Amino acid sequence: MAQTNMGKTQKFLIVFLCFWVAFFEGFDLQAPGIAAKGIAATFGLDQVQMGYVFSLGVFGMLFGAFFGGRVADYLGQKKVLMLSIAIFGVFFSITAIAPNVEVLYLARFFTGLGLGAAMPTMISVVGDEATEANRGKLNSLMYCGLPVGAIFVAGLAIYFKDIPWQTLFLIGGITPLVLIPFMAFILKDKPKQTTLVENADLAPVPAMTEVLFQQQKFKQTLSLWVSFFFTLMVNYILISWLPNLLMEQGLEKQQAFLVMLVFQVGAVIGTLGFGYLLDRLKLWQMAVIIYSGLFIAIFLLFTSKVVAVLIIAGVLGGIFSTGGQSILYGISPIFYSGAGKVTGVGSAISLGRLGAMTGPLLTGKILALGLGTTGILVASAPGIILSAIAVTALSRFKAQQAKK
Repeated sequence: MAQTNMGKTQKFLIVFLCFWVAFFEGFDLQAPGIAAKGIAATFGLDQVQMGYVFSLGVFGMLFGAFFGGRVADYLGQKKVLMLSIAIFGVFFSITAIAPNVEVLYLARFFTGLGLGAAMPTMISVVGDEATEANRGKLNSLMYCGLPVGAIFVAGLAIYFKDIPWQTLFLIGGITPLVLIPFMAFILKDKPKQTTLVENADLAPVPAMTEVLFQQQKFKQTLSLWVSFFFTLMVNYILISWLPNLLMEQGLEKQQAFLVMLVFQVGAVIGTLGFGYLLDRLKLWQMAVIIYSGLFIAIFLLFTSKVVAVLIIAGVLGGIFSTGGQSILYGISPIFYSGAGKVTGVGSAISLGRLGAMTGPLLTGKILALGLGTTGILVASAPGIILSAIAVTALSRFKAQQAKK
């Protein structure tokens, strides 16, 4: 009984630590947008240069997710997660004291690199603690840290109206470093695995392809990639452009920020709620709920000018976009096993980051062509449909996996 209670306590502490890792991703996600005017004024940046500030962080996440997962499969999850948080914290802090724009760019890239490597490792760590009965619950408790972190930094900026942007980055950079000693004591040290396939003579690159595409695995891998890419594409369109789009539709600045705030509240609701449902519904049923709801949300956000409707749509947008994203994070570890788990999860997250970069860039191009929010809606719809189809396919693969 004592060992059982100790095991439950350790599981709680592991999920709790990973919650804080997700919290700081949310902090990083929201902080550059809030600090944009201050950063631009400090370094004399135009809109194109500010675009680099935003995109370099996501670009770093793409590389971090892919290669960080690969390194974790060789060195172990604990070491890589601790190193990732150290890199993230140090370079997030350097952003605040960067002496010139070149250092600023590098700091944003390496901040994303550290955070990108942390995410697949963290998901795999929680996945190792989960069972079919509690997978959704544990994942949702971990991942809801992301919108909570975004709400927190927005709250800081709202409550302390004159807070310097550098202070936000110092808070977000120094605080996660406190997690590292706790990780050293709480996280499990797992045996190092040096091969990914039975044939140890295979070179590293073929070994990676074995992990992702061996036998019928390519069907699961491609479905995960499609669902991650388009779900995060739509999610980042909303996160990056929603306030500006709402103001173009006639809303005042404070009204637009209110919709963005309730969007993040909806993200918390969706993450926790879908985590509960994931343990009770089939994955294809989740796909129908999530992507039907997401389409309704963006349709209302991009067509309505009524503030009350937009507030409701903002909540729905957070529920279905971020909540749907959290479900993908929750299910991805079950399709890979052994030493290849973090590689598989990392590859899916990397494709998601590519979608996260594509969404805002595509939106800017659509607006430049004068197509407005209608054009964004038309461009988003195929991605929502493809994601729904991909997750429905994963439902069948998940059922097959459960029978083995």
